[in-house]
Amino acid sequence: MDICETFLNAYRDLEEVLAVKYGQKLGTVQMYASGEGSKYFEELNLFREMRNLLSHHGRIDGSPVVIPSEQALNKLLEILEYAKNPPMALSLATPKASLCCARLSDEVSKIVGLMEKRGYSHIPVLNKSGSLFGVFSVGTLFAFAKDNPESSIQGLTLRDLSEYLPPEKHTTEKFAFADRDSSLYEIKELFKVSGPYHRRVVAVFVTEGARRNGILLGMITPWDVFRAEQS
Repeated sequence: MDICETFLNAYRDLEEVLAVKYGQKLGTVQMYASGEGSKYFEELNLFREMRNLLSHHGRIDGSPVVIPSEQALNKLLEILEYAKNPPMALSLATPKASLCCARLSDEVSKIVGLMEKRGYSHIPVLNKSGSLFGVFSVGTLFAFAKDNPESSIQGLTLRDLSEYLPPEKHTTEKFAFADRDSSLYEIKELFKVSGPYHRRVVAVFVTEGARRNGILLGMITPWDVFRAEQS
């Protein structure tokens, strides 16, 4: 089998994979290039043209009108593998075991010191069950200080700030939830969602069933998405 036939077979395989994904047969490569496969947008458009030339224009004097390079074929095979096995949320996330998490019994001053020392911006606060109670951030302190201008954080525990911790109580930022099998594209779309007053999503929590009260499995930041797209 020559490289032209190998290229065409790989392209057909890609179309079949995408036909299953989108539930239709026509236009799936363009749909993929504009959405989940956008990192390969230019390559997919080029390969579509090459496929049309190879399929519909046959040969001139016995030779193909275009011959894919080995690099082009390898890139198409890479895209095919990516379409078959897209990155899933849990593979993108920092797993729970590697996260710095807190409990309601932890002292606020110690958590603040830890954040300053290690450069953390958000600390997940867990229930005893392992589900997410809330998130501690600088915004949490601002909200508490606004309502309690005479209070000091010395001696306080996170339980004393519990009304400010739930994700929905944060007024300057937003959080989203995803299932372990959510795709990279779905995670990217979550980060595009803005809440009231243009609150942006700063973290996506991976939980069982993408439930707000599901067991926390990991956390994804915009940096995690960027890194996955570059790999």
